[in-house]
Amino acid sequence: MNILLIVGLVLFACTITWIYVLFVTSTINDNKKEEAPKETHYDDALERCQKLFNQGMHAELQRYAQRELSKNYGDVELRRILAQSLMLSGNEQMAIMHYEAILSIAPYDIKTQELLAMYYCENGPKTRAIELYEQILMYDSGNVHAVEMLSKLYEETQNYEKAIETYKMLVDAEVDEQKKIELEYTLADLYIKIGDNENAFNSYEIIHKSDPENLEIMIVLADLAYKNNYWQDCLKYYKKIISIVGDDFEILEKIAQIQVTLENWGEAVSAYKKIISLEDSENPNYLYHQNELCNAMLKNKQFDEAIDLLKDLLAQNPKETSFAFTLAQAYTMIGEFKIGVQLYNKLLEDLPPEQSDIIIKYISNLICAWAQDLFKKGDYNQAFDKFFEALKYNEENDEVYFELGRCNYHIKSFQDAIAHFKRAISIKPQNSMYYFGLGCAQDELGNVKAAKQAFFDAINIDPMNIKARIAYAISLTKELEYAQSIEQFSEVLKYIPDNADTLYNLALAYELVGDIERAIKFYKKAIDVDNEHKEANHNIELLLGEPYSPHKSIEYIDDTPNNEEITEEKQEVIDVQEVPEPTEEIAVENTETEPQQDTEINPQDSMFS
Repeated sequence: MNILLIVGLVLFACTITWIYVLFVTSTINDNKKEEAPKETHYDDALERCQKLFNQGMHAELQRYAQRELSKNYGDVELRRILAQSLMLSGNEQMAIMHYEAILSIAPYDIKTQELLAMYYCENGPKTRAIELYEQILMYDSGNVHAVEMLSKLYEETQNYEKAIETYKMLVDAEVDEQKKIELEYTLADLYIKIGDNENAFNSYEIIHKSDPENLEIMIVLADLAYKNNYWQDCLKYYKKIISIVGDDFEILEKIAQIQVTLENWGEAVSAYKKIISLEDSENPNYLYHQNELCNAMLKNKQFDEAIDLLKDLLAQNPKETSFAFTLAQAYTMIGEFKIGVQLYNKLLEDLPPEQSDIIIKYISNLICAWAQDLFKKGDYNQAFDKFFEALKYNEENDEVYFELGRCNYHIKSFQDAIAHFKRAISIKPQNSMYYFGLGCAQDELGNVKAAKQAFFDAINIDPMNIKARIAYAISLTKELEYAQSIEQFSEVLKYIPDNADTLYNLALAYELVGDIERAIKFYKKAIDVDNEHKEANHNIELLLGEPYSPHKSIEYIDDTPNNEEITEEKQEVIDVQEVPEPTEEIAVENTETEPQQDTEINPQDSMFS
């Protein structure tokens, strides 16, 4: 009994063990069956699609690939074969959809980006093509093909600024000189489209160097030079063109105009004579060119020749008012004011009212110039009569009032001068010189505060009015505002660094604030400029305790404000403006040094001399 029970239990245990082994083995096999086929399935699907593609069985490939992609959306290679198949079978839209899906899965797939970009270049939208090529260049900046395609796309979409950027990249990368020139042509055309004539000119100059005898390029260069006001370049190309094609009337006209612009009056005279020699007298511009020739002669100081020609032209064309006008100017330029006024008055008889106003203003200005000439000759009474005669023609002529102020200043009629300067300012309040004249007259009457304000107004309108700035600095010194006067004198030295009087006045201002070291420095500089400067020599001798010799070795700190390079424009202003004449002494007690230093502001030339 016991033996049977034991045997039964053993058999039961063996049965359980066998069942368990069978279960585990079955599970493992099932897992293997599930895992291994996956890899095999993927390889098989890709291989099968590739075979179908090679065999041209696109319909079956597309059905199969679509089914497989529904199971595995991220299979890029399978999707790529499907897209290629769709493209070949004419279903471009679906193919593009799959290519875009590839980019959503693999954003840096350059092959797909380039394929899509090419498609969009041909079929649109071009904005998508641009976006794709820009992405390619972000991580492949040396991709020349992408740069070329972007250049064309930018140009086609009229994004000329970006097109220029990419074409310039192509020029820099290109090694073939002929291709470089072709790119320069494109660049030049783009520059012209955006109105950048300067860079267009530069591009065409590069092209010109490669083909110096190309007439069309020279014509374009001349035109661009004309638009850019590159007058010398313009003349160079126009003259070269004429040497090839002969005298061209239109080009000769431009040459004449350029010579006038450059104030090459002798060349302008020659150019207009050439034009007239080629021109038919019946040409509508014939008389205009004759008048321009006379104007150029006057500028070239060929007064007698111009007057004789104008008289002949007027005799032949008595109704041509431009000749009468130019003839009046000619007589004015040689000082024959009376004849000039008579000619202008005669013009008034022949002109309509709307043009008469212009001539009336000319007459007023002419009589004003006549009055100035009389005043310079010392004929004061007749000069003032002429000034008031000028005002009869034009009561609002601010220049007449200004000149009246100047003349009254010279004869020391300062109250009248002030009244006239103020009247000029009321008519034209933005003229810096009118305020300067007012300040000088106020200063003569001892109205230092009023003078200072007038000088301040003058430099506020025109910071380059050097006379007014000097006068303002002097008025600040008179008002004991030394720090500000130092600032103003220092500013003046930026423009006229070698002006002895300004250096002296700056030294004096430093001395008055107790900065002896800088005072000595600027006294020395004033003497270096002008050895005979009396006040500077006197003051520095007192400060040093011995005479100063400019030939000694000089060692002192140099904290002069940086002298800006004097441009032609600044120099012109300085040349025109003279230095004002201060008229008062600064009353300052000096108990430290005996004998007392010169504390008088150094006299300077008056603007009205």
